[in-house]
Amino acid sequence: MTDRLSADDAPAIATKEDAAVTAYDALSDAGCDAVVTSMPRRTRSTWIVPATSEDSSWRVHIDPRTGKTRIVETPE
Repeated sequence: MTDRLSADDAPAIATKEDAAVTAYDALSDAGCDAVVTSMPRRTRSTWIVPATSEDSSWRVHIDPRTGKTRIVETPE
């Protein structure tokens, strides 16, 4: 029998803080400057992190199991 609570099964992004840092890092890696992240929210299959800068606003979608990100620019 396998232990369903083993560390290998733990999500890569488990907390709101992890999600905010991951979103910030993804936007910084994409060349966005002076990024401010807002309160992340969790759905069944993704973290959604709103973020803004002087030039634009985004939503960063994060797969909680893998940490993979997708950046969506939003109208202001």
